Amino acid sequence: MLNQVTIHFYLSNILQVKSIVKFVLILFGFSLLLSPIQSEGIKETEDDTKSALKQKTITLPSSFQFGGFIDSYYAYNRNLPKDTERNYTTQAVRNGEFNINLAYLDAKVEEKNYRGRLAFQWGTSVNANYAAEVTTEKYSNQASVKNIQEAYTGFKLGKDTWIDMGIFFGNIGYESWISHNNVNYTRAFALDYVPYYSSGVRLSHQFTDKLSGQIQILNGWQNITDNNKDKSFGSQIKYIFNQYFTLTLNQFVGNEAPNFERKQMRYYNNTILEWNVTDRFKLVGQFDIGAQKAKQSFEYAPWLALYDPSLGEYRETLSNAYRQWYHGTIWASFLLTPEYRLSFRLERFYDPLQVLATTGTRNGFMANGYTTTFDILSFDPGLLRLEYVYRRSADSIFAYRDGLTSKKEDLVIVAFSLKF
Repeated sequence: MLNQVTIHFYLSNILQVKSIVKFVLILFGFSLLLSPIQSEGIKETEDDTKSALKQKTITLPSSFQFGGFIDSYYAYNRNLPKDTERNYTTQAVRNGEFNINLAYLDAKVEEKNYRGRLAFQWGTSVNANYAAEVTTEKYSNQASVKNIQEAYTGFKLGKDTWIDMGIFFGNIGYESWISHNNVNYTRAFALDYVPYYSSGVRLSHQFTDKLSGQIQILNGWQNITDNNKDKSFGSQIKYIFNQYFTLTLNQFVGNEAPNFERKQMRYYNNTILEWNVTDRFKLVGQFDIGAQKAKQSFEYAPWLALYDPSLGEYRETLSNAYRQWYHGTIWASFLLTPEYRLSFRLERFYDPLQVLATTGTRNGFMANGYTTTFDILSFDPGLLRLEYVYRRSADSIFAYRDGLTSKKEDLVIVAFSLKF
């Protein structure tokens, strides 16, 4: 009896296993039939994903470049002034502290028919240079204007003709806003008192391989938010005689008075002559002259007091006089070896009527400057600089120890910059 039960149990198990095997074989067959359909669906899904990604991908122009610049410094002022900031300059303005003179990030592009640059900046030189920007307008961008180094777009009108509009570097002067591009670290008086930047539209044309020119319509003399209803005009003519000599002429004409004052037309001319004496020695001379119409004049009229004693003996009237100023600068640069460069700068700034630089002193701003710079070039694209600056004025205008002023200012600067 026990053996029959056991046999029956084994037979029933064998039948159940056969049923399970049949069911597995049926499922496997269906999977083989469905697999081509599923693979085609997966492939279609992958293709759709790739197509969507391809549509969302932005292709940048081949000329697109992204870069930046960092310029750090330490200035030791031998006048030991009580103030922490230097006057009559925009560069290395902080005394006795490590700081950033200029740092910026930029993106630029120049294709066959269009070009542009967008750059944002920060630093002590930025704060000093943009201090005169108008801040009373309601809807202007004065809150962020100082952090815009350049923001312009340009289009090609002809074979050698471009038109750009926006905010761009000023064209007056030999030295650049970027210290890395100059043979001296600080700037000459002639550069600190001309526009480092302009806002407007410029038309440039390359007449020949040697001759080029620009015409500009601007908001004014280094201002983005205009201070009057008039527009100013700038121009440039540049001629390359040969590999040794280059002549550049820059001009500016415009009204620099606010709307509530009489017009005060400003006329300015900047002349630069570059001489590449040898591959290692270069001389540059620059001479500037400016004239601006006086705000007002007073005419002696003692009879006015007979009718109204409050009028006094002088009557304010329109002035036909022009106030003038001049400055000249010479640069000499020696490439001692591929790793070392020695440069000198000699300058004279003459503004006795204080058109550009206000001192409140008898002789106005009449000063000489002498600068020596030693550059270590072996860290390229970095640049290590040691500089000594000596400046002397006709009047006592430079900050001195114990809250006093002095006719001289001399300082030692250590700077390191990196361009990438």
